[in-house]
Amino acid sequence: MNTDRIVGTRSGVEPVNLFDPDVAAGIDLYPHAAELRRWTIEYLCQSHPDLGRPGPVCPYTSRAITQRSLWAAFVPGRDIHRGRITAIVADLYDLFPALPPQDEPDSKLKAVLAVFPDLTEYADLDTVQHDEKSRFVEQGLMLGQFYPGCTVPGLHNPAFPALDAPLPMLAVRYMAPTDFPFLNARHEWMDFYLKIFAPAIPRFIATAMSDRLVRTPDAPNELGPDDR
Repeated sequence: MNTDRIVGTRSGVEPVNLFDPDVAAGIDLYPHAAELRRWTIEYLCQSHPDLGRPGPVCPYTSRAITQRSLWAAFVPGRDIHRGRITAIVADLYDLFPALPPQDEPDSKLKAVLAVFPDLTEYADLDTVQHDEKSRFVEQGLMLGQFYPGCTVPGLHNPAFPALDAPLPMLAVRYMAPTDFPFLNARHEWMDFYLKIFAPAIPRFIATAMSDRLVRTPDAPNELGPDDR
C-alpha cells in the first residue's frame, strides 16, 4: 500500500470518499458515483414497507454519510475474472483499517465498497464473497455482496431481498450485533461473533439464537443452512 495514497498493491484499486465534494464534482472520473450516492440516500436511509420493522433500511447509513465515512472503489469493465475480484477483495481487507475515520466510535460506521458497474453476471461475486468471508469475520468485519436481483433475505422479513442493489458490488464494514443470521452457518463464525458481542446481544437476536439451537439439538456445529 502506498503511504501517500490509499491504493491496493494487488489490484490497484483506490477507494474514494463517496460524499467528498471533489468526487461529487468528478463526473468524468466517477460516472457511477451519483447513482451510488442516490441509492444510499433514497433507499438505505429510508423506510421500506416490506422491511419488517420500523426505521430505515440501514440504520447506520445516515450517520455514515454525515461523517463522510463511506468509501467506494469503482472497477469498470465487463470482463472481470474471478482472480481479479479476489485480488480486489484482498486489497480491501488490507486497506480498510487505513481508511478514515480510524478511531472509535466514528470508525465503526465506516464502509468501503468495490463497485463493478459494468458486470452483468454475478456468480463470481457470490463465489468470492463465500470464499473470502472467513478472513473478514476473524477480524470483526463483514464482507457482503450486493447486485441487481440478489435474493439474500432480510433479517425481519425473509421475503425482503436485503442485498438487492442497482449496482453490483462487494462491501466491507464492521460486524454488528444484528449480523447473527449471516454468521450462524459455521461454528467458527459464531465463535468470533460471540467473543465480540456476547455482553450486548439484542434480546430478539438472543431469542432467535435460542430458538435455532432448540430446533437443531443434533447438529451442534451447523446452526443454519445459509452460509453467506
